[in-house]
Amino acid sequence: MVFASPLSDPGIVPNPYPVYADLAKNNPVHWCEGLDAWAVMRYEDCAAAMKDSRLKADRMEEVLQAKFEGRAVRPDNIYHQFTKNVMMYTDPPVHDALRRSTAPGFTRAAHEFYSDVIKKVATDLVASIPTKQTEIDAVADLALEMPYRASVHAFGVPEEDLDFIVPRVNILMTYWSGTLEQPVSFDSLLENLTDLHTYSLELVQGKRGKVLPDTVIARLAASQETNVDSTLEQTIHQLVLLLIALYAPTTPGSLSSGMKAFAENPEQIELFRTDQACADNVGNEVVRYNASNQFTWRLADTSIEIGGVKIDKGQCVALFLGAANRDPSVFERPNEFDLSRSNSGKHLSFGVGLHSCLGRQIATLQLKWFYNALFSRYSKIGLAGDPVWNTNLEFRSLKSLPLVLG
Repeated sequence: MVFASPLSDPGIVPNPYPVYADLAKNNPVHWCEGLDAWAVMRYEDCAAAMKDSRLKADRMEEVLQAKFEGRAVRPDNIYHQFTKNVMMYTDPPVHDALRRSTAPGFTRAAHEFYSDVIKKVATDLVASIPTKQTEIDAVADLALEMPYRASVHAFGVPEEDLDFIVPRVNILMTYWSGTLEQPVSFDSLLENLTDLHTYSLELVQGKRGKVLPDTVIARLAASQETNVDSTLEQTIHQLVLLLIALYAPTTPGSLSSGMKAFAENPEQIELFRTDQACADNVGNEVVRYNASNQFTWRLADTSIEIGGVKIDKGQCVALFLGAANRDPSVFERPNEFDLSRSNSGKHLSFGVGLHSCLGRQIATLQLKWFYNALFSRYSKIGLAGDPVWNTNLEFRSLKSLPLVLG
């Protein structure tokens, strides 16, 4: 009898963790028809898989066939040009060269600048809540606004271009996440992907809006004269990937689910306000407790075994980071939100190994300074109504979070 995995059921999105725990105990590696992939649930297996060179990041040809069976595109199509030339979907040596080419945007000095900028962005955002306003929708008013403002002032996206970029990213995200069903056509996806490439090239060439100095994009553009690791075309592909990552639901998901966790665990707010070590740990514990990126993908380059289960060459593997982050063999009392947790930093939300997230430090800075600004102004927050979740498990995020501020 074939096991019917519940992982593609959108009904589990509001609280997938009991499902994860049951699967980790009884079916830790199993085939999920809705994902067309092997689902891996345990921390040890997920961490090992992300470091295993036999499991490839180069998987987007297989994803295309899974989602649009029989659809063929030429090698010079924008889909292949993009997916074969960005860090997320390539393996060494291409991946290594691309990562080196982005280094100027992520130096220690750069991160110090980003920290100062993001701190001001967070402070100004929280200060923008009217003095007499005691209830907000924390998603619309805060969680969505924070990455938008950071994208302008830390990453360098021209503010006047957000209305052009964000809707296109939202369309592309329907393909880059979730189960096999697609709400838009592949031709529409290609059109929007092309639009972002044209825009990124014009941005680097100075034909679009003004990029603020010292930002990620400004540093990457300035490094092109001495860049020997990638072509201009590859740099443009990297910028498109950056835009997709900036406006994906991951950062808003972490910010809003973190606020929900604090609202439901008010003692943690006091801990944040009085214990510096706990305040410094907020980024790690928030993304461990509620990873917005619940799973990531790899492709088997050869037949291998994971958790005693044979994976055939050419099959996809979905590594459930959200389940791994609540593995009781690694995290004591895994279902408790606890800023004093000593090993929160062992979470897998940003990956490990070659494909660990390049922007993890900036994402952590956004979480750190946002909660610092929020709890500097408010000593308590509480739920003012029922939270509403989106239906996408891969990028799990809240659609609405009514909060009362005190």
